[in-house]
Amino acid sequence: MRKCLRCKTEMQEDYALYDESFHGQVLVGKEKRFFPKMQGKLRCAVCLQCGHVELYVELEKEA
Repeated sequence: MRKCLRCKTEMQEDYALYDESFHGQVLVGKEKRFFPKMQGKLRCAVCLQCGHVELYVELEKEA
């Protein structure tokens, strides 16, 4: 359960972002070094009270 950083209301989770070029996968990395075994789905949580949106990565288990 995520709480909104602005109004402290419980956020609705597991929303997805959609775009024509979006394949649902993101690579996790730091400073332009990527770890190909660490992949996940880009998700967002939405506050229905104030409209705040928070992005997070739902990591998939390594193969």
